[in-house]
Amino acid sequence: MLAEVTERALALTRAPHLLLVGGVACNQRLQQMLREMCEARGAQLCPIDERFCLDNGAMIAQAGWQMLRVGQVTELSQSGITQR
Repeated sequence: MLAEVTERALALTRAPHLLLVGGVACNQRLQQMLREMCEARGAQLCPIDERFCLDNGAMIAQAGWQMLRVGQVTELSQSGITQR
C-alpha cells in the first residue's frame, strides 16, 4: 500500500528524490520495493542512517509526559481519537 501511494506521489510531483524516514524506513523489503520503483521512474531513493529512523511513539510519549507534568490534560472525549 505505501509503495503504491508513494509511486503515485512521485508520478504527480515528478520529484527526483525520495526520502524514507521514521520507523517504517527500517523495513528492508519496503526499501527494496521503493528502490526498484525509484529506478523505474528515474528517481533516487535517499537512504537514511537507521539511527535516525525511529518510531514516533517515544516522542509522543515524552510530549504527553511533559504535558501531564505541568498539568496540561485533555479529556479523552475531547482528544479527537477515533478507534478503527
